[in-house]
Amino acid sequence: MPNIVTLPFPARQTVKSPAAKPQPGYRYRLALQNRDALFAPGDLQTADPQQTGLVGAYRPGIAASELKAVDLNASPVYCYVWDDDLLNSAVISSLHDTGRHTAFRQHGNHLTLLDAGLQPPEVRMSDNGPLLCISPRFELEWATEGFASQLGLLQLVESSRTLQFENGEIIALMDTDNSNGPVLYLNDPDDDQPVKAVCSYQARGEKQCLCFNSEVSQPIPHQFGDKQVISLSVLEKYVCHFMQNAGPEQTSQYIWTPVHLPIVWGWSIRVQQRFDGVWDIFRKKLILPTPSTETPRLPVWQSNSLCYRRFEDT
Repeated sequence: MPNIVTLPFPARQTVKSPAAKPQPGYRYRLALQNRDALFAPGDLQTADPQQTGLVGAYRPGIAASELKAVDLNASPVYCYVWDDDLLNSAVISSLHDTGRHTAFRQHGNHLTLLDAGLQPPEVRMSDNGPLLCISPRFELEWATEGFASQLGLLQLVESSRTLQFENGEIIALMDTDNSNGPVLYLNDPDDDQPVKAVCSYQARGEKQCLCFNSEVSQPIPHQFGDKQVISLSVLEKYVCHFMQNAGPEQTSQYIWTPVHLPIVWGWSIRVQQRFDGVWDIFRKKLILPTPSTETPRLPVWQSNSLCYRRFEDT
């Protein structure tokens, strides 16, 4: 008979499923029995969520963005998760769901920037005269693997738009230099939404690719008051924040949070009339849309671009 030797089975490695994590933008109750073990002294007294990953409130508004620190004197203490990657295991275990569904998931949502560019700037004729236009273009993949969510775009701008007259005088149509940092970009006085929807509300487990354009324009006046305009110059830097919100209409339970690095683009351009009276581009310098690690992921502002525009005589 052959000798039969029983060999031990090789040790199997235990495959661990990813730990459930709290979801960005959700409201949680924070247990503070071991506060000193959870946070460094003073961490929660600051409203900067990029230090702890938590914030007391974040409300984007037309006039300004409202950012609050976690209120440690409240009972119970509530907070919102801004960035789950900043949370350690002790903090995660101290967060308790406040909704009727589980707000702890093993997977999160992901926005992938497939491509980005600028449509060439152009002078376009409209019903009200010539219009200087440029259009950033974004190709995106939006996957809501973790939870259903709305994808939106919030744009901040540093802007200088000026007119030059025949006598050499220059006047500002818009200048945000005296603002406290970038301002919220708005182009329509009737527009009261800081965050613009990029696509329809997307259910959990769905994925789609989409192309998104966001046009920026400036009318070119032939005259300003009784003065003849000879050129228009625009110098602007934009920061595009793609944001997500699990429930935009439920402001007590959810907040907007970033879902991608900020994307920076800009243009420096001058248009003037040719000998035949046609407005044309005489100088341009473009900054192509590029994700930035230097720009803070926290979009805050104290004003909007409409407050710096001169509508009279234009």
